[in-house]
Amino acid sequence: MALKVVVPNQLMRNEAIVERLEAEGCEIVRLPPWEPGASSEWTGEEIERYWMDADAFVGTFGPKPVSRKVLQAATKLRVGASPIIGTETIDVEAATELGIAIGYGAAPENLLGVAEAVVMLSAALLKNLPGKWEAVRGGGWRVTDPGHMVMHRTIGLVGFGNIGRGVAVRFHGWDVRLIAADPYVSPEDTRRLGVELVDLDTLCRESDVVSVMTVLNSETYHLVGEHEIGLMRPHAFLINTSRGPCVDEEALIKALDEGRIAGAAVDAWEIEPTRENNPLRTHPKVIATGHNVGHSEEVYAALPGLAAENILKGLRGEPPTCFRNPDVLDKWKTRLASFGVTARI
Repeated sequence: MALKVVVPNQLMRNEAIVERLEAEGCEIVRLPPWEPGASSEWTGEEIERYWMDADAFVGTFGPKPVSRKVLQAATKLRVGASPIIGTETIDVEAATELGIAIGYGAAPENLLGVAEAVVMLSAALLKNLPGKWEAVRGGGWRVTDPGHMVMHRTIGLVGFGNIGRGVAVRFHGWDVRLIAADPYVSPEDTRRLGVELVDLDTLCRESDVVSVMTVLNSETYHLVGEHEIGLMRPHAFLINTSRGPCVDEEALIKALDEGRIAGAAVDAWEIEPTRENNPLRTHPKVIATGHNVGHSEEVYAALPGLAAENILKGLRGEPPTCFRNPDVLDKWKTRLASFGVTARI
């Protein structure tokens, strides 16, 4: 009997995931499209129809997450995977408790694309690219604020995971001071890449650019809020390429309007797509992009194959290539054994 993989109704550029899984003999079951105004909760009928006998899933997008309720009901699940870095639509904590492996889209093209974007945005903000661009677009020429060199600036990295490390490597040779705030790394981890580990308050006080690059969870919701932004220098800039709720948008808007910070680059938004009248969309001190500033044709080519690989490995009893919850291994081994599958760990 073919193994059943649940996928969203539409995978956009990621349809190659389905093609790969079907080529390996998997049965693909597409979830129904979400209608605006519909409930974000799965009904009992939907869970029974789509999830009860599923062996794997590709993380859903939008307002219907793969919740604890779904995971508990799907008693045959071996593995799930998000085709992107984010796993907010999957209750990873519940999956770990239940012994379900979760893969995610941590392809080098994905991580390093964001790292490149952070360096680009840092230079663009410091050199006042938005003001210079708008001057010419508006029929003018020069601006009163020419900006600053990146050299000798302090770049603060909020989060020092794969993306933060990629940013540090790419700033080598720029003659900048790099500092990072991350409670889960040691000074030795950062020192190897020429980065000083500090607490978040110190980072906000001393940085010319504060770049937020963390996962979203209960600890990082509004991690950079009114208090942290209030510590920043009037000439400093804030960049958010992580997840929207990691930054308090209202606090950011207020600080920009009151001139308490110099500007921002916003790629990730508290609600996506963001509301049409969000002041950050058109703010003269903001570079605004639609959660795609690090995207490229290269990353679009890499992600489908990685997602399919994560699913196929998990179905075979092998850990996903990019493993979001590796601490699940012992429980996963036990869960697989209940299906007659030997884990190859």
